[in-house]
Amino acid sequence: MRLLTAVVVFALFAGFTLLLLRPRDARVAPVGPYEPLVTTPAAVPALRAGLGTSACTSSGCHAGTPGEGEPWRSAYSVWALHDPHSRAERVLHGTLAAQIVAGIAAVDPPLPIVPAPENRACTGCHAPLAAPPASGIEGAIAASNPRAAEGVSCEACHGPASDWLVAHTLPGWRQSIEREGMLDLGDPSVAAARCGECHVGSPPTDDGRPRQVTHALIAAGHPRLAFDLRAFRAGLPSHWRDPAAFAERAAAEGGRRADPIEEWSLGRLAVLRAYLVQAERQSIPAGPPADGSAPAWPEFTAFDCYGCHRPALVAGALSAPSPGIQPIQPPGIPRPDPLVWALLESFVPAEARAAVEGARGALAARRMAPPAPDTFQEALAAIDRGVAGAADRLRALPPGEQAAAIAAAVDLRAWGEAAVALSALEAVAAQAGGGDRVAAELAALKAQLAFPIGEGPNGPIRHNTPHPYDPAAAAATVERIVAGIRAGASPP
Repeated sequence: MRLLTAVVVFALFAGFTLLLLRPRDARVAPVGPYEPLVTTPAAVPALRAGLGTSACTSSGCHAGTPGEGEPWRSAYSVWALHDPHSRAERVLHGTLAAQIVAGIAAVDPPLPIVPAPENRACTGCHAPLAAPPASGIEGAIAASNPRAAEGVSCEACHGPASDWLVAHTLPGWRQSIEREGMLDLGDPSVAAARCGECHVGSPPTDDGRPRQVTHALIAAGHPRLAFDLRAFRAGLPSHWRDPAAFAERAAAEGGRRADPIEEWSLGRLAVLRAYLVQAERQSIPAGPPADGSAPAWPEFTAFDCYGCHRPALVAGALSAPSPGIQPIQPPGIPRPDPLVWALLESFVPAEARAAVEGARGALAARRMAPPAPDTFQEALAAIDRGVAGAADRLRALPPGEQAAAIAAAVDLRAWGEAAVALSALEAVAAQAGGGDRVAAELAALKAQLAFPIGEGPNGPIRHNTPHPYDPAAAAATVERIVAGIRAGASPP
């Protein structure tokens, strides 16, 4: 139970709480001294059959001793021993998973209770390379499944290895992995799109298993989804090189890795894109109009949970906001989820902003009636066209001004916006080298955003809402962070 709780906490707070054969040809203009490897999320293909983790475990490959040699030599070992993704299927055998499945069935009694390890609604993300559904059992997959127990394995993230297993051992493989079908997760757009398939939501797998956490699933006990690329990477045991430590080598091998500002901006843009795709699917009827089906709308996972469930957290937002800040809806009237929409102007290129703001406005205005089918199409197209400029606005400013722009644009009255600001300020500090003073203030802001710990039946548990969040205290901490970055970036 404690392990499950730890995984839930990681999913909720680390971010604040998997794409393959098609070649990628949409590249951005170079930024900095190296040719970037960034592409649009639209160029990500679907999963195919995999070989399993045993294909990665040769002693000369990825099963080395963690901490010895280059990180890639122990990638499998680190994943198996320390990465929560290796236990993604295992949690389906626990008490909480059983309670969630029973809770879902209880609201629709004709539905059979399918155990979580066999339930298609669970395995689409918790065991993405599991076998196709078993015949004769609606909603279930084969119970005996060698790939299911691997959870979210190497191939679930990097892509099935049948086409690239040999190729990625050869000299110059970085130049050919796109043709061979291996995903380059050093590209923030690709990484965030892959992670977002489950940590934000996406269309069903090829065999029809859902990959979404609905409001009903959350009500039954599943953790709310919240994702930020840099925060999740920081919370995972690293089996990759530190981007800042191998810039020259990456260039010599045929590319580069994004700096913190670019990683944050592209990660946020990919999250927004995944969110819009999911909202679009949720607003369309499940079948053709003739069958009488209705859309799932309103699917409240598109909105701010705290507007209804913790209205005191937004009660202060009834006062007039600062210029340029979107007003928060009164308590009980949800607004589009700030964990997705905060700081839009910092990562959405200017030429795409009007279309994206239009989608947000449509969501805010159409809480109970489904948006028009084409509501999100213009915004999605604008995002794909503008990915090359995602980091331009922040890049154009000195570090202190980057931090100040973030502080001015975020509405710290909302916990979700403060959480996005923390991620953005961490990226600025990482790029500028903020020093110990800024690091301490960032840690303080993270502590202010943390969900409190209480006592549960099996020991300490972390609550799932930020009961004690104090906007004034967060604002004072952000002010000190901005001052520290300004001072650290100034010449002596």
